[in-house]
Amino acid sequence: MTTFRSGNGAAWLDLLSTREGRYRDASRYRDRIDTPDALHEWLRQNGLEPARYPTATDVELFAVTREALHRVTVQALHGEAASPADAHAVAEALSADRGLEIERGDAGLRIRRPDSAQEALARLTRTAVEDLTGPHVAQLHACGDDTCAGVFLDPTGRRRWCTDQSCGNRLRVRAHRERTRQTSGA
Repeated sequence: MTTFRSGNGAAWLDLLSTREGRYRDASRYRDRIDTPDALHEWLRQNGLEPARYPTATDVELFAVTREALHRVTVQALHGEAASPADAHAVAEALSADRGLEIERGDAGLRIRRPDSAQEALARLTRTAVEDLTGPHVAQLHACGDDTCAGVFLDPTGRRRWCTDQSCGNRLRVRAHRERTRQTSGA
């Protein structure tokens, strides 16, 4: 079982982080959702396991939508308008949104699970659009590691990295090496 990185403040932001190495050289690029099994596991871990098992077409749709959402998010962080192609890709993903339906559960009500991966993607996309167009947009921040493409929600305004364990450690190690190099070279 693959464990996916989480903790960016919303499942749609965690989806963006499933493409690693976006700002690094191509040899360091990795798509963590590259098979129907990986997509199914990611959806399961995020409470969006669909009734029907994902297909290779679903994997491709998630990749296209994820990249459009990433570009739209970065543009929002810079106060720029979304491209027509990215706005269209987001609208296409939203077209499968059926709205939330509830069921009776053992401990009260629960949200009905999505029928398909496309419906799960529509739910993620709806949340993304709500965050990008509402008051949460001011709480979105890019990771402080310029080699990371991570974006996270931070209501405190104090967080610097998408994860302290990877990006934070990587930057601290770089800073330590730079200080050591300056000290030994002086």
